Amino acid sequence: GARLTIVNVLDVVPVGQSLRRFVQAELAAPTLRPLTPPLLTSYGIGSLEAVEALDTQSRAVAQMVSDRILAEARSAAQAAGLKDVRTVSAGGDPASEIVAAARAADADLVVVGRRGLGGVTELLLGSISQKVLHHAAGDVLVVA
Repeated sequence: GARLTIVNVLDVVPVGQSLRRFVQAELAAPTLRPLTPPLLTSYGIGSLEAVEALDTQSRAVAQMVSDRILAEARSAAQAAGLKDVRTVSAGGDPASEIVAAARAADADLVVVGRRGLGGVTELLLGSISQKVLHHAAGDVLVVA
């Protein structure tokens, strides 16, 4: 009779400011001996609008993958006998989004995996599971 909320947080990194600057420099290059063929054009990027389109496409692909992951997880949970299965697809900081989804679902228990960032990154930033442990209102089970 339990209710299960499955959360997947999208990790979509937008095209950075450095690529935008590179595009601007490339587009201004005709006066500075442009590359032949222009580097960006060979990748299908001929304008700043194309850079924006890459961001949009990246988000769309990530959303499609997230939807599929959640649909498969829902099916597996229902096949195991759970009747009340909800899914949440979010974007942003994974720990914050997991904690927010747990609060919204009024969860008694949050179950998170411990994948680990590895090495120095985890020491400096902390793991997602570590942040969820510290910020979730209820109990947290970390699965290795």
